[in-house]
Amino acid sequence: MLNSAEYEPSEKERAELSRERFLTSHRAIAACAREFGRLAEEIVERAGALRHELMIEEEPDLRLTPDRCIVQIGPVALTIAWLRGALDSLSDGRLLIIAWRGTITRRRFSEVPHRMNAPHAVQTAVSVWEESFIASADSEASWEWECEEDPSRRYSSADLAERCVAQARAEFQIQQTA
Repeated sequence: MLNSAEYEPSEKERAELSRERFLTSHRAIAACAREFGRLAEEIVERAGALRHELMIEEEPDLRLTPDRCIVQIGPVALTIAWLRGALDSLSDGRLLIIAWRGTITRRRFSEVPHRMNAPHAVQTAVSVWEESFIASADSEASWEWECEEDPSRRYSSADLAERCVAQARAEFQIQQTA
């Protein structure tokens, strides 16, 4: 029989315990909100650069709430959302990211054509790429977004923003050749 005093957890077990302790803390919930904000800011900044790169006339349209971000870049859009679980903890929450072909955001009233009978083409949005991520960190400094399908793929907020905008760029280029 093993004496509990003799048991020494492995390095992996200690790291997992440290991660679990942090992710169940109130500090982690605040860190998640900050990281979500960083991710949204990075996506918005990169979307502006993408607009110039692809020579899209209109500015990206942005809709931002504490748990959601929608960025319409010409004929493509990106949505990111922090989906809270039933326990409202990080361990059961998910970051959902979707790239869309078509229009997600509606035109603002000031952008409506002056001629009310003027036809305007609005393409219904179709999802072209979707991934979900979970929070992975043992402190705010080590924060990463872990791909739910492949836990070996982990991203900082800046790297994940680049991945998202790359998906939007690829979809825009597909539309241009179609």
